[in-house]
Amino acid sequence: MSLAPSFSLLLSTVVLAVLARYVFSKKRDVSYLPSPPASEGSWIWGNERQVFEHQACEMYNKWAARLGPLFKIKAALFHGDVIVVADNAAAAHVFQYSERYVKAPMFRPIVVKLLGKGLVWAEGAEHRHQRRLLAPAFSPESVRGMADDVWECAEKLESRLTNQILSNGGEMTINIVPHTSACTLDILGRTAFGHDFNMGESTEAKEISASWHKDVNMGLTFAGFLAPILLFTFPWIAKLPIGGLQEEGVAKSIVTKLASRILEKGQISDKGKDILSLLIKDSRDLKGEKGLSHAQILDNIATFLMVGHETTAGSLNFTLLDLARNPEVQQKLREEIQTFGQDLDYDNVQKLEYLDAVVREGLRLHPAAPRTERVALEDDIIPLSKPIRTTDGRTLTSLHVKAGQVFHLPFATMNVNPDVWGPDGHEFKPERWLTPGGVPPSSELPRGWGNIVTFCDGPRSCIGYRLAIVEFKVIVATLIRSIEFRSTTANIRRVISPTLQPVIDGKGGLLPLHISLAQQS
Repeated sequence: MSLAPSFSLLLSTVVLAVLARYVFSKKRDVSYLPSPPASEGSWIWGNERQVFEHQACEMYNKWAARLGPLFKIKAALFHGDVIVVADNAAAAHVFQYSERYVKAPMFRPIVVKLLGKGLVWAEGAEHRHQRRLLAPAFSPESVRGMADDVWECAEKLESRLTNQILSNGGEMTINIVPHTSACTLDILGRTAFGHDFNMGESTEAKEISASWHKDVNMGLTFAGFLAPILLFTFPWIAKLPIGGLQEEGVAKSIVTKLASRILEKGQISDKGKDILSLLIKDSRDLKGEKGLSHAQILDNIATFLMVGHETTAGSLNFTLLDLARNPEVQQKLREEIQTFGQDLDYDNVQKLEYLDAVVREGLRLHPAAPRTERVALEDDIIPLSKPIRTTDGRTLTSLHVKAGQVFHLPFATMNVNPDVWGPDGHEFKPERWLTPGGVPPSSELPRGWGNIVTFCDGPRSCIGYRLAIVEFKVIVATLIRSIEFRSTTANIRRVISPTLQPVIDGKGGLLPLHISLAQQS
């Protein structure tokens, strides 16, 4: 029997395979996206170590300025190309089609240990189901019902700081981080499940704070950089009984235990305005629809508390720093707030236009989660807001991506894009929100709250954004009306660990501010 036909068939198959691969590679737009020069990265760590070693999204900002709002970088450990999306239309597409673009599946076991199987963990139909049942607890009416708890906690912080000032001769320098963290933890404890953490002084609050502090410090080390990369490479690591992974569950364990105790004792009042009470009442009222189980409710309470209190505190800390660095802005805000004297309430705070501008500017510049990641589950075509030029000379108005493609979406970069926000987009200027033409038209901006992506967008946008904004406004208003903040000479770095943190090299996460009593008008 002649081998010629078999050889010819084999040769034809090989040629076709090579041609197919060539044609396929030509269609893979990611291969021709602009990217940083190879000399900037590392053969083993790609460009990801650069991202880690610089301030939050600093490298994305620099690359976007050179390469445009959509480019690629090299992932660590030879994982190929990561597409960085700072283009508004492309980001909106990724966020809108949340079942095509999901958080990396290998991190889900860690989320379970940290937060349980709540809204952050859920994907697809399970996410839609949970979000639909949770939404009423975060409606405008529900959030308004939580306002008294927010005010009380903010005024406790105001009282604590003013008393410390008086005890130290009228002025002092403090690390503001533990104070804002204690306040937001107190607010979330009360609004989530009616628990008082006593401004960070309770045993449970101290344990949660210690666990979080340990987590933050770990994230500042090389081990903190390496851990998620190894998890991405070897997902089975998440199943190992590693002490650090168990430690991350401390806060969840504490919150679940406290909330379970409330449920077991039947201490849910029909008049309760906290999220736990609202969820239990709603589940009783459901007719013919499967409600959330007690386990799901407890996991979501843990999620809201752990995700909510440190994210708000992170953005708040940097906004206070901006106010300290811009005394004229701080004084203008104080004068507006003091027009109401001590009669500030929920309705009056909504009337303060300059406060609203300060909060919008703070949230624009300092998103608590400066970036997020997604993985494509299927092939797709992503629209672009503006055409881009590929390295092979083509002009693209949309981007073809394959299943498995990893994306980085840097909120902090999108929120200061000079092509959108102008050359002063990185500066703290609340007036831009009050000046005609100061903010670009909505058609040029993202579709998230306030036309910024701080709270994400689409089906996975932050469900608690209304409460976060109320917290932010009330705490800023309460502190600025009675306390003057001034910056120090400390070199503060913005770092992601695991949320936005103020860091001083060699000293870890802290933010020293000089405080004194403000002059009353």
